Order: sequence, then C-alpha cells, then structure tokens
Amino acid sequence: MLENLESPWKYVVAALIFPMFFQTDVFQFVWGAQDPLSLALAKRILLLFPAAAIVFCCWVSVPNIVSIIVRQNRREFISAFFLTWWDLGRSIFYFWGGIIRFVLNLFGWAYGLVRLVVTGSLLMAKDLLLFPMRAFGEVSNTSFQRGIPWPAIMMMVVWTFVEAAIFTFVMHDLVVNVMESFSDGEFQGGIALRIGLFVVFTFFVLGSYAVIHTLGQAMKEKRWGAVFAYAVIEIIVAAVETVLFYREFVDALVPWFAQHAGDDFELGIIGTLGIAFAVWFGIRCMTWFLFGASAIPMLLAMIQRTGIDMTGSVRSGSPAAGKNQNPMMVYIHSAMTEFREEMDWVQAKGDYVLSSFLVPPLQILAVCINFCTLLIGGNHLFQLPFRSFQDILDTRDLIEKARQSVRKD
Repeated sequence: MLENLESPWKYVVAALIFPMFFQTDVFQFVWGAQDPLSLALAKRILLLFPAAAIVFCCWVSVPNIVSIIVRQNRREFISAFFLTWWDLGRSIFYFWGGIIRFVLNLFGWAYGLVRLVVTGSLLMAKDLLLFPMRAFGEVSNTSFQRGIPWPAIMMMVVWTFVEAAIFTFVMHDLVVNVMESFSDGEFQGGIALRIGLFVVFTFFVLGSYAVIHTLGQAMKEKRWGAVFAYAVIEIIVAAVETVLFYREFVDALVPWFAQHAGDDFELGIIGTLGIAFAVWFGIRCMTWFLFGASAIPMLLAMIQRTGIDMTGSVRSGSPAAGKNQNPMMVYIHSAMTEFREEMDWVQAKGDYVLSSFLVPPLQILAVCINFCTLLIGGNHLFQLPFRSFQDILDTRDLIEKARQSVRKD
C-alpha cells in the first residue's frame, strides 16, 4: 500500500499506521508457538498482556497526537499524554511484580489453610483418643459431689433387670403349665410370654423395694398405723418371693446339703422356706444399703412426678456449681475457638490474594482506558497506581466522574 504513494504522503501514512510494522512480530514472539511449552507459557503469562497493551496504546496514541493540532491546552495535553505512557510502563512493572506477589500470597494463604485443617484434624483425633479417659475422670469427679445419684439409679435398674430375668426363667414353666390347664394343652408360650413375664417381674421387683422405702419413711415419721400396714404388705411380699422364687434357689442346693449330711438328709419345708427367706432378706439388705436407699426415692419421684428437691445438693464452689465448666472435648472446643479466629484471617488473606491477582492486570487495562479518555475528554478516568482492590471505583462512580469531567470541559 505504501509503495503506491508519493514520497511525502508515504511517510505521513507510515507514521499513522506505524504499529502495523511490528505488531505481528511482537505477537508471534510473545505467543511462542515454536518455543518449548514451559517457555511459551512463561511468555504468554508475562509478556502477552503487556505487549497487547503497548500495541493498543500505540494505535490510540496516533489520534491523540493528531488531535494536538485542534486542542486548546496543548501543553497540559502533551504532559498528560507523556504521563499516560509513564503510567503504562509503571503498570507493566507492577504487573510483573504483582504476579510474584500473587504467587507468594497464594502459597502463604494455602499454607495457612492447610495448617488450620491439619491442626484441627490432629486436635480432633487427640480429643477422640482421650475422650474415654476424660469421661472417666469427669464421672469420677462428679461421683463424689452431691446431686442426683445416677450411679445408684443405674445399678438399681441393672439389678432389677437381672432379678426380673431370673424370676422369668424360674416361673416360665409354671405359668405355661397353668395356662395349659386353661387351654386344654394347646398353649405354646414362647418369646411373647417371656417378654410379658419380664415386664411384670420388673415392676414386681421395683414394687418390693418401694414398699421397703415407704416402710422406712413411716417408721422415721413415727406413723405407727402406716408402719403396721406397710409391714404387713412387706411380709406378704417376702412370703410370695420366698415361696415362688427363692425356694427354687434352695432346691438347687439340696443335693449339696445331702452330699455332706448323708443319704438320709431331709431339709423339710420349714428349713427350705427358712433358708429361702434368709437368702431373700440378705439380698434385699445388701442391695438396699448399696444402692437401693439412694435410687428408689429418685425413681419414685420420677414415677409420681413429685419432683426432686435439689436445694443445697450442690456445694458452692464445687466444679458442678460453677458456670464455666470445662467441656469434655476440650481440644475440639479450643480448636473451634481458634478456627473462628483463623477463618477471619483466611477471609482477609483471601481478599488480599484476590486483590493481588486482579490489580496488576487491571492497572494495565486502566492505562489503556486512560489513553482513550485522554483522546475523548483530555483527562484520565483512573488515578494510578491501584494499591488494592478497594481503589477500583464502582461503575456508577466512574460514570459520574466522567460526567463531571465533561461538564468541566
């Protein structure tokens, strides 16, 4: 195209389209199609965007220079023009430095996040491993403090189930025989009968302990009429349990008695029932003094919904009375507290990493836009350099700033 022009116009047109003489070679170099992959990637990351900005600014500089002829404040315009090129060079160096800063910030942020995850995982594993010992220590500490006797209640429940299971085993055949007499030998029993007997005997055992408790309360309050009534009831309960349940225990010991007493040994009904009553009395006394005296009043209060009077049950100054109790998962609790603090750091650091990623290329883009606004309005739209992402104005603010510059002109 330039060969067909005469000498003076040839140089004028060449000056107007001078970026065409080098832009192809520049883009081929920075794209690096023939280079090794690592070198090509390095060129594209470090040089492609700055090279495109330089070529674009060269094209926009041509009409800017031509417009000097018709502008009024030529000196200010020329100064702004050279300062825009200065901003471009500075933004390119900011771009390269920003890449290094972004990589460093990214590694620092990733290291902090990984450290937070690893530390939290280790503390959680440590808490899970030490939880049985800490739970045992917590139970040991609270067991010596006043309050609801949960160990006694648990032992009472376990013993009730054990005794009810024994009574179910002892009475199952007898109940089956009785039911067969009503059903002409067609009653089978089975698991349903065992479950029903277990539930009945559970209430039966708890009821026998409840009678002992109410008898003791009546004697303590010296209500002799109630003492007589409860004593009669307890005697009947003892007789029933001795005859029906504990007698089987004594019958199992008869061969042992006969082995040591001779073949003519006969225990008799009086001896059998006497030993059975002694066994019942010994077991009731042992279980009552061990856990029944503490557990039965609480169980009755729960069943009757009369409430449990805990006034003064917790000593002042004891760990149970304190408001700030140590959590069972102490390491997880501390890790969660630190996690909330670290998350604020991760969020702030993430914003900083995002800022270091966006600001360098946006500065080069802002210089290119400044070249365009310099051509149109004779001033810059952006104030460079950008220190952080917060320095980049919102679109509405930029439009309002452009309107104000147009009104000023």
